[in-house]
Amino acid sequence: MKWIQKSVVKAKKLKDHYAMHDINIYIKDPLPPEVDPDLVFSSISRMVPSHLLRGIDIIYVGQFDVFTEKDVNAVYQDSAIYVTNKQKSDKDMIDDIIHEIAHSVEEIYGDRIYNDNVLKREFMSKRLKIHSLLDAYNYSPPKEIRSVYHYDKEIDMYFYRGVGYDAMWNFVNGLFLSPYSVTSLREYFAIGFEEYFMRDKNSIKKICPVLHSKLENLEYMEER
Repeated sequence: MKWIQKSVVKAKKLKDHYAMHDINIYIKDPLPPEVDPDLVFSSISRMVPSHLLRGIDIIYVGQFDVFTEKDVNAVYQDSAIYVTNKQKSDKDMIDDIIHEIAHSVEEIYGDRIYNDNVLKREFMSKRLKIHSLLDAYNYSPPKEIRSVYHYDKEIDMYFYRGVGYDAMWNFVNGLFLSPYSVTSLREYFAIGFEEYFMRDKNSIKKICPVLHSKLENLEYMEER
């Protein structure tokens, strides 16, 4: 894509080029003054083991059509992370990038994560409980919640707009780490990845023990 080549040249001239391990980072559009890219990328480098960054070649920061199309702040695609420059804080940007790192980890280590179906069983058992709770409170949950584990737009919109994330917090407490982690098995993993490397590993172990075990194995796989 021509804009990438132009952005690389421009970035080098404007010193908007950063690096994290072997990953090149280009700032296509300026970040707000309250966000410090040096702090963001050094923090990520410190939080996430280098072997879990192998699926990423480059990170682009700026505005991209895909954000509007999918109503997201970041995406992982073809070994690249695209993340919006419209960030409220360093923490928000770190969160967005680590979430997409999780999806790159899925691509490389998917066999380790999913092939034994243990994580899927944990996720779906929680989904069944959520379905029962929502039904008991007359939210008319779609039956697909009980059987569909991959991303489904209707399920996503049901949780996001039909119930609403504010209300969803009342149902996910003690079952899921966040309302968005109910959306699909992949998001269950990615939200867990964020929590594990950014916040509280113990909360994951308590609420999602299988997910915690998978993440712990990934973290220390180079030592085993």
